Order: sequence, then C-alpha cells, then structure tokens
Amino acid sequence: MTVSLCTVILLLILGCSSLKALDERRVGEMLNLERDLLQNLRDYAEKLEEKISLINNYLEDYVDDVEEANKDPEKYLSNPLNSFRLIRHMHQDWVGWQIYMEDPVAPDAVEKLERLLPHLPHKEEFRKAARDVHSLTQFYGYEPADLVAKNERNSSLHLSPLDCYHLGLQLYEEQDYLGAAKWLQVAAHNYTLSRHRDLCDLLGAPRWQVYRDLGRTLHKLNRESAYDAYESALRLIFQNVHLMKEAGQMELFSLRDPMEPILDPEPTATDLERYCRGEVPPTQSRLTCELNDWVHPFLVYAPFRIEDLQRDPFIILYPGGIYEQEIRHVETAFERCPPKDRFELKQGITGCSISEGYSPVLQRINERVLDMAGVEKTWETSYIVEYAQLTPFEPFQLFRNSTKFPKLNLRNFEDVEAQVIIFLKDVTLGGAFTMSNDILVQPKRGNVLITFENKEHSTTICPIIDGTGLVMIKFIMNKDK
Repeated sequence: MTVSLCTVILLLILGCSSLKALDERRVGEMLNLERDLLQNLRDYAEKLEEKISLINNYLEDYVDDVEEANKDPEKYLSNPLNSFRLIRHMHQDWVGWQIYMEDPVAPDAVEKLERLLPHLPHKEEFRKAARDVHSLTQFYGYEPADLVAKNERNSSLHLSPLDCYHLGLQLYEEQDYLGAAKWLQVAAHNYTLSRHRDLCDLLGAPRWQVYRDLGRTLHKLNRESAYDAYESALRLIFQNVHLMKEAGQMELFSLRDPMEPILDPEPTATDLERYCRGEVPPTQSRLTCELNDWVHPFLVYAPFRIEDLQRDPFIILYPGGIYEQEIRHVETAFERCPPKDRFELKQGITGCSISEGYSPVLQRINERVLDMAGVEKTWETSYIVEYAQLTPFEPFQLFRNSTKFPKLNLRNFEDVEAQVIIFLKDVTLGGAFTMSNDILVQPKRGNVLITFENKEHSTTICPIIDGTGLVMIKFIMNKDK
C-alpha cells in the first residue's frame, strides 16, 4: 500500500513539470487523473482520521483509569470491580486492538489507487520533462540552488530538493554527470529545508542515499569531493556495511589509478541567451517616446503613444494600442475558429487564419494598424498564433517555410514590407521577442509591435517558462506589389 501511494505522489510531482509540451488532450487526462488521485488520497485520510479519533477517545478513558490507580494501587485493586475491569480489559481488549490495528484502512481507496496506477505518466514522459527543465535552466542561466531557494508557494521558479534529486538521477542515467552533479549537490544540501521534508524519506530516498548518489556522480567526474559526499552519507548511517565497502572500493580505485578531474566548463552564453535573459547592451538607451499624430489628420486630436525602438531596421511599439474589449473579441474568434482555418506551424505552435472582414471589430483593428504603420493596406488575412515552446524559434521563418498559406506564398514573402505583432496575452517569465542586435520586447496584452523588413535581422521568440503566448500577426506588403 505504502509503495503504491509513494509512487503516485512522486510521479505527480515530477512527471507533470512539462505539461505545456504535451498535447491538449494528454494535459486534460493528466490533470483529471491528478484530481482523481488527490480525492482518493483525501478519502483515505478521512478514514485514517476516523480510526485515529476512535483510538484517541478510548485512550483518554484508559489513561484516566491508570492515573486513578496510580494514586493508591492497593486501594484501587482492593475494589473487586476495579480489579475485574483491569484484568478483563488486559485479557480481552488488547487482543481486539491488535485485530483493529491490523485491519486495513480504506481498502476501497487502496484498490482504486491500484486501478489508477497504469494511467500514470510513463518513464519517457518523465525523461522528457527532466531534460526540458535542465535545458531551460541552462538557457536562462538559472542555478539549481536559486530555484530551491524560491518560495514554493509564490514562485513559478521553484523546485523542491526532492525534485532536484530525481532530476539528478535522470541525468546520471543519461550519463550527463556534469548536469547530474549540480542537481544532486543542491538536493543533498537542502534536503531538510522543504516544508514537505517529512515526506522525503517516504517518497524519495533517505538523505544518506542522496549523498551516496552524489558521491557516485562525483566519482564519475574523478573529483576528490566524492570522498566528502561518502563521508556525509556515512555520518548519517554509520552502520551501513555496504556503504562503507563501496566508499572504500572507490577510494582504493582512485589511489591505484588516479585520473584528471572533469571540471565544469566555463559558462559562455550565446548572444540569443544573453538577450533572452535580459542582458541587453546599454545601446538600447537610445529609445525615444513620442505621440504619433502625423499619419492621419484625425490623429492630431487622438494621437497614438509610440516608442521608437530602432531606426535601422525600423522597429516601433505602440503601448496599449488595442483595447481590452477588442482583445476579448479576438480571443473568442480564436476559440471558435473552424477546423478549416486552423493550422500548426510546428508542435506546440498552432493558429487560426481570420480575414479582415470577419467582424467590424477586426476591421476597426486593421484600420488602426494602418494608421500606426503609415500604410494604406495590410494583407487580407490575419493570423492568431498560440505558442508554448521550450526552445527559441523564429515565427516568420516558420511562416515562410510552411505550405499552409498558398495565397501568401504566391505573393512571395520577399514582398513583405513589415510585420505587425499584436500581443493578446501577458508573458511574464520568458517568451520575450528579440530583434536586431539589442532589442528585447516582453509581450504585454494590448501592445502592438511593428517591425519593418530587413533581411539581415530576424525576430526570435525566447523559450516560455510559465504559461503560453498568444499574438495576432499581420503582414504589410510593399505598395508597388
């Protein structure tokens, strides 16, 4: 019973960390399964509480009798009624308590759990989730120790020491010993910090075992710190003969055949990684803010706020350019998108094609975009795109390479003068848009970003850590085309 329960909770903790990389149907199945398992565990806990409550009630009576007897044992037992009660209780009740204690608690809940076990995430799903987390932390430069230090209730960037332990084991299994050592080190040093530390031994492994696994990993890297890890493990369970033998063999092997330690490589971030981390060079200080009132005569009375991000290539941002009511209308249109208008650019990036004549609201948005860009006409179709990528990607490159937009391909993407990106959702962790050499734009609901074409520069979307992104994309063609 206990093993099955631990397996369920453990897989729920570790197997669902990359839900957004799964298809929508599988996500729904996993969340429904988790709710079912939690309710089953709650039912089991209620039965346990009933049993505990009954035991505590009788304990009070028994303790009262014993305390009364302790005041004057001779006098108490001289009363034949008291003597009979005590002897009868000891002769019969404890046998009944033994049977009651051996009686399984909530057998229906245990049977239900056994039926649900085959539907838990499989090893391959866990392996992919672990690899996604490790890759994402490397891309953004997150240190495992920083993630463990985050508040586990109020942060989307929190991992428990138990999470780190099993992530390290998975990397060890894949022979990524450098990665495994980082996660296991953090797990070992923080194993008792979590508010769920009492469950660590039950759901994962005792702390000495975490140090042992860390020692094994460091030994693979030929590092002397492997001895320290084994010593820490032995201090926690000094009578473990097998552990003593393993540590001795490791030390003997190292002395007989010493090898150069494998050290962590010097961290070197790519330009894209630095931009996505927000390490944008100070040249972005040239940002200028003004009011756009020159494109259309009406704008003299109701100008747009505009941020001139860059002149070459020309990149401008209109904060709050689309109103909340209009955004909700676009979201509804996306939800009701007919199957014939849906498309997939790649796994995790889906969308819907909507003509500008879809509704008066869409027409109004299009007219405003024309004023913002200072052009007379946009492409006849808008594209609402939802994405949840754990790796960076170039959205317009995906459009160019896709065969799902024959009319647009017929016009040739070389004719595109500018791209318009309307942000329909906030993205607070990751998911920034990078352009040119030093431009970084974080998606904010209602903002409009316009980038005029320059073949030397591309638009890249950084990996999303929390949530999904939702944008509406419009293309502006060269006027002479």
